[in-house]
Amino acid sequence: MLRTIWVAFVAVFASITAGSAVMVVAVFSSASPLIDSLTRWWARSILFAAGIDLHTEGMEKIDRQKRYVLVSNHYSYFDIPCILVAVPQPIRFMAKASLFKIPIFGWALGRAGFIPIDRKNRRTAVKSFDLAAARIRKGNTIVIFPEEGRSRARQMRPFQRGAFLLAIKAQMPMMPIAVDGTFDVHPVGAKRITPGKVTVKAGEMIDCANATLRDKERLATESRAQIEQMIGVFGTSESRRSELEAE
Repeated sequence: MLRTIWVAFVAVFASITAGSAVMVVAVFSSASPLIDSLTRWWARSILFAAGIDLHTEGMEKIDRQKRYVLVSNHYSYFDIPCILVAVPQPIRFMAKASLFKIPIFGWALGRAGFIPIDRKNRRTAVKSFDLAAARIRKGNTIVIFPEEGRSRARQMRPFQRGAFLLAIKAQMPMMPIAVDGTFDVHPVGAKRITPGKVTVKAGEMIDCANATLRDKERLATESRAQIEQMIGVFGTSESRRSELEAE
């Protein structure tokens, strides 16, 4: 429990410090490399406090000069800082719109070019994906969790199609990313944080040049298969399957 309290304290301190600095830097340029340095410092601070031993595999496949749509599995709140530290790209996330209302932290997200999305409002969600495509063209790599929420089981939830429509719209390559280990550190509903090893793995790039709307299912299937292979867990979360059947 002391670890959890310590992580919460560090997260608040790092968010206020980095967030304030980001807002100052963003006044001059929301694309400044200093923003990426600040977000990585924020992420490293949290991972250090949590006792996460971060490793990477396959990052040499990512061309630092190119930009991507990264799609990843989602187990834990720690997935985001792990990806920020592990992936050598100027990353921006699509995040829940409610996060942008948090004082300092949320304001900094907006100033830094992170993208709010309210998936319950189709009209604003479409605008968010248009904004994400524009961010890619301006030189950022966009990370999306196609499960649209954290999985309560080791199996991934069903993939939604927004990430793949974005890759098609932007005509940018897609890179599957697997975060392996955060389920053991802090799964959904856990009250305690358990220090441990986390590995962020890069899959094989999926070329989306000339892809059309008819390719979205193929892109979803290919990226999911790669992520399942990297985390070694196959199938669909039964809890999420039940939710879908009930809808």
